[in-house]
Amino acid sequence: MWRNQAMKLVGTAGGALKPDYRPDIDGLRAIAVIAVILFHFEVPGFPGGFVGVDIFFVISGYLITRLLVAEGGGPSLVEFYGRRMRRILPAMLVMISLSLVAGWFLLLPGDYAALGRSAAYSTFGLGNYYFLWNTGYFDRESTLLPLLHLWSLGVEEQFYLVWPVLLLIANRLARGRHLPVVVLICIVTLASFSISLHLVAVDPKQAFYVAFSRAWELALGGLLVFAPPIGRRRTSEAFGLIGLGAVAASTLWLSPSQPFPGLGALVPVIGAVLLVWPRSQSTISALLASAPLRSTGKISYSLYLWHWPMLVFFRHYAGTALPSAVESSVLIAMAWLAAYLSWRFVEEPVRRLRAPPSRALIAGTTALAMVCLSANAIFEAGGFSSRISKEAEAMRSLDVMWDWSCPQMVSIPELGSTFCAFGTPWEKAARHAVLWGDSHAEHLAPLFDSAGKGENTAFFLYRPCPAAFGEGVHRDFPDFPGYRESCSLSRKAAVGMLRQRTDIDLVVLSSAWTSLATTDVVADDGQRTDKVLLLRDGLRSLVEEISNPDRRIAIIGQVPGPGIDLTSCAAMRESGMLRRCSTEMNSEQVFRTWSPMVTALGSLVQDNAVVFINPVKGMCLDRHCPTYINGEFIYRDGSHIRRNLRPETDDAIARMMGLYSALPDQEQTRISAANAAPSPTAGKSN
Repeated sequence: MWRNQAMKLVGTAGGALKPDYRPDIDGLRAIAVIAVILFHFEVPGFPGGFVGVDIFFVISGYLITRLLVAEGGGPSLVEFYGRRMRRILPAMLVMISLSLVAGWFLLLPGDYAALGRSAAYSTFGLGNYYFLWNTGYFDRESTLLPLLHLWSLGVEEQFYLVWPVLLLIANRLARGRHLPVVVLICIVTLASFSISLHLVAVDPKQAFYVAFSRAWELALGGLLVFAPPIGRRRTSEAFGLIGLGAVAASTLWLSPSQPFPGLGALVPVIGAVLLVWPRSQSTISALLASAPLRSTGKISYSLYLWHWPMLVFFRHYAGTALPSAVESSVLIAMAWLAAYLSWRFVEEPVRRLRAPPSRALIAGTTALAMVCLSANAIFEAGGFSSRISKEAEAMRSLDVMWDWSCPQMVSIPELGSTFCAFGTPWEKAARHAVLWGDSHAEHLAPLFDSAGKGENTAFFLYRPCPAAFGEGVHRDFPDFPGYRESCSLSRKAAVGMLRQRTDIDLVVLSSAWTSLATTDVVADDGQRTDKVLLLRDGLRSLVEEISNPDRRIAIIGQVPGPGIDLTSCAAMRESGMLRRCSTEMNSEQVFRTWSPMVTALGSLVQDNAVVFINPVKGMCLDRHCPTYINGEFIYRDGSHIRRNLRPETDDAIARMMGLYSALPDQEQTRISAANAAPSPTAGKSN
């Protein structure tokens, strides 16, 4: 009884609800997938192309609800889920399987294990939760995740799981009347939209990824099933123009920096609703039904599946954040071809099968389980690290690349704690210094250890916050509550210590100054004008507070960094994996990026009391900044120097950067040491 009758969802809904094919919806699908592709390939002028996914949500909500309330009764739940499996799973499982194969040749173990884990989640429609827990959609590192785009399928599959049951319950309670069903859809829409608004304000990542924050977009599409068709030609034309204009405006003017979905999604969603609304023939519907858009719309699902992993695997292979215009064109063409083949030889044949729904469910579940188990095996095996050398595996470990044993711990009573000391032993040193900053001071510790030993100077590391923050200039850091207060207290403590400790001959200030200028730096009065100048002013204030006639202050500019993580490329080079990536770093680009901050920091120089050391000037010669020195790859990530280099390499880098010149009264000693030391060798690798 349940299988044959009670599982029928909504009864006869009238002739207007007959699920006839609508070519204009295929055209709208084409616009949606093209918008997403333009956004992913970062084509200028389409910063809001990600709203293509929201258009898909509206279309899916409309078509699924229309199917469920089709004339003559909708399908049973078994029939419905069997159809969904035939529609979604085959192309997706083929894409995931081939991505797992490609990952064997193109991904290092950590990345391959992550691919396996994301594939296991995605096969069962939980990809959105995997990426919620592991990354943000607009984060730069997310551009290297081959299955990131499956988050949207997770949202849809979770919607498909609940929506038919809700409609079934509503219909049984309403005894065939549509008004209660419409009321239910309205309640779901308003509740979901309210949740979306709340989460956008308090947890943007969850708002973006979770189904109950997106359900209102699908539910609005479902509501169209019960809306009267637009009969008047003039109204139809107006709705079409407004809808297309709203979609276009969203694509052109929205950006990842704006809160989304929430209110930001209203414009593209309403635009899609106006375009999907059943209507008489209009100019816009005829345009959407044109052959080029219609044919692209037919393969839009496979095109969505294939374009992203192709782009991501190319990034891994080429070691670039973005392919060139020619490369992008080739990749998009390849994605189009793969999509057509997937549609022609996977989607369509499976869709035409006349197997009973129960058999489709069994076959689909079996295929899901096989792919899921294979993917999880990759994760459990750690990405099969035996594929690469131990040296390459170590290069991909942030912990290994940061490993360095502190030579000595010293007590600084004025700061109420002990700190890592290096260089000449603290008790025996002729000069004493503090290296003050953040992780970009910490990565210089082995280099100053080498320089200090040669110049009879002892250092201790003080790394609570960048020295520019804490008095007049701050950083708003929502992810770390209390960050501003902590920086203020640590700065006051250090200033007090330096005023008491006249034996501290040298203060070295180091941070990622250029990178900090891209963060939310703000003055006490709330000004957020030129962040470079705000950082300069913060340092100037500090210099005035800690200066004395017998003390030198050395400001170290940001170390040249590639901006992207070259360690994957270097590790692939060590392992002989497929690669076209280069570990070279173009000096012209580095000089151009670093120039404003270099000028600002250089303006703080005061005779011999305040010096500015620009590592870029010493390291970047002959149009290239070396990434290999003495045969060792020197970077830990996109901006930090490794701390587990050989001592001779540390010393070579210190000399190239000019760190020896930061030390006071040491010129003759430095020259003698330089004459005695072997010259460093800087190597390049393609």
